[in-house]
Amino acid sequence: MMVSKTVALQSTTMAQKKVLFLSLVHPAFLPPVLAMAQVLRDEGYAIHILTFDPHLATESSETEGIVLESVGKHHGIGLLQRLTIRRKYTARAKQIVAENTTAIISFCAFSYLCGLKVRNQQPIVYHALEMADFIWKSLPRSPLSQINNYLALNRVDKANLVSTPSAQRSAWLAGRCKLSFLPETVQNTNYISSVDTANYAETVKKLLPEQHLNKTALLYMGSVNPLNCVAELVEAFCQIKNENTLLLIAGMKDNQYCNDIKQYTASQEMNNRILFYPYITGLEKEALQQHASIGISLTKENKADIESKMTAPNKAGEYLAKNLYLIGTETEYMKQFKFSGVASLVSSPTTENITTAINESLSIVASGSYKSKIAHMVNSTYSMQQQMKPITHLLKQL
Repeated sequence: MMVSKTVALQSTTMAQKKVLFLSLVHPAFLPPVLAMAQVLRDEGYAIHILTFDPHLATESSETEGIVLESVGKHHGIGLLQRLTIRRKYTARAKQIVAENTTAIISFCAFSYLCGLKVRNQQPIVYHALEMADFIWKSLPRSPLSQINNYLALNRVDKANLVSTPSAQRSAWLAGRCKLSFLPETVQNTNYISSVDTANYAETVKKLLPEQHLNKTALLYMGSVNPLNCVAELVEAFCQIKNENTLLLIAGMKDNQYCNDIKQYTASQEMNNRILFYPYITGLEKEALQQHASIGISLTKENKADIESKMTAPNKAGEYLAKNLYLIGTETEYMKQFKFSGVASLVSSPTTENITTAINESLSIVASGSYKSKIAHMVNSTYSMQQQMKPITHLLKQL
């Protein structure tokens, strides 16, 4: 996505205020970070994102007018190395803050504590993208994360603005930290460009055999694991007799769960209608999203795990930004899409329920009635431009 020439011209001619983004996870794998940066860039701010290397190779994201800086590798290293690279990160953040930085936005417990440490009167926003709870039994397994979670939970009130990706998480954080205020909600939506001239036709042709190009494609992207019900999805799709439908699953790995799914697909003679992809690039992801008609985001709720009941999937925002109808689990977060007429939800992600949802979604997609509803929802509320208003309002008050 390219920013319009008008916005680009305004960005370079007005006196810019710098905002420092602190993110442990690289924005290529944490889309809300980049989406928020793009919104503030269009508002005229100079954005500097400080992060670590991505855990997988990735092509550069759309960062025109945004400085994206990594201090090195953080994954797959020992504890002492991790402590060393984190000190380097903090030192670099302190340098950037001294270079006329106006405000700081942090996205996890570690980066929030870093922001508190290096700021010098600058306001700090803590947009808690993760549910960073402190759990004693997890301390031996992940001491750094648990210690940071504990410290962050006890210092949430030091932020000038606190937000989370869902109303449920905001309520949880307020109760967990005994806050006298309710954190703002900034949902995991996409940045919507005023000019989108990208053409993915050639990329799609490389990803799909020619005989599949005109079929109605259902798309699943993300982690392929039992929590996300991919096996149930495949079993459900095998019950769909419509030969003009296609299921695309991106994110396959070489493990037992993925291999079992592939074997089941072969046993049902569905290899011609279910296509698997390993890790794909950002360009390929965009191409498949633009080509598909239905996006899938399923999850299982665990009664003993409160986090599983508070999902705020990035994929919902990505799918809707590309005009995809949704299939998902009927969580509190996902209900808004059902009420808006842009999703078919299942009360429980069983094979039978998912099959019913697929049939319903195929009928709705065939009618075409959902597209205007998606456009209305995205333009009115479900875009990062709309969701970020609490943060942009704070920055404008500075």
